[in-house]
Amino acid sequence: MSVPLYPPAPMRPSTKFGGLAWAALILGIVGICGSPLPILNNLTALAAFVGLILGIIALFGTKKTVAGIGSGLCVVAIVITVVLQGIMVRELDKALDDAEISTEPPSLGIDADAPASDQVVRLNFGDQHTWNDGPTISLSAPTAYTESNMFLQPQAGKRYIQFDVTVGNNGIADYNVGSTTITAQHNGRVAQQNYMAGDGFAHGQVPPNGNVTYTVVFEIGQEPGELQVSVQPTMFTSETAYFTGQI
Repeated sequence: MSVPLYPPAPMRPSTKFGGLAWAALILGIVGICGSPLPILNNLTALAAFVGLILGIIALFGTKKTVAGIGSGLCVVAIVITVVLQGIMVRELDKALDDAEISTEPPSLGIDADAPASDQVVRLNFGDQHTWNDGPTISLSAPTAYTESNMFLQPQAGKRYIQFDVTVGNNGIADYNVGSTTITAQHNGRVAQQNYMAGDGFAHGQVPPNGNVTYTVVFEIGQEPGELQVSVQPTMFTSETAYFTGQI
């Protein structure tokens, strides 16, 4: 009696970098959940950074969608953590400053040269502006930025530009550059910052009388036009400085 022969079981297709893609997704979720939690968000931001690296690697595998979602979550988690930490540090410094000021005798006069609240300051690139609460910020003239990574090229009809942000701390407490809000418009259209280029996630303490310079990169249209960049030292600052120029 002959033994029946069965066809071999089909082999499961291999998934290249599939494990890295799922790891990036999980770390991105962990980073998002932990980003609002003080102190703990230091660890979850580190996890999100690791997840971002894994997600970028996994983009070359078979789980591109999972890797893309995971990488995006990791980027959002890092941005939220940096912004919230900057705000908390800034508000803590402000509270300490207010406590010191409250011990000083009240002033009997009014400074006629003090700027009005909600004032709009318009400057050219290369100029600088000093806020009442300490920081002095200037922007260099924008120049073209060339991305060497073929996977991070600008969209069709777009280009990258870069400029340096120089922050000087004239206050009595440390200033964290991560709390600075910078937005841009080109030819009346919103420009998106490229966080994967320059110093996209700038985050550092500037001591009193200290200064630091970092580079930001934005994606704008190919056609020449006016670039307008707004700067606020914190999200709660009423005075905004606008730097404008042609590029």
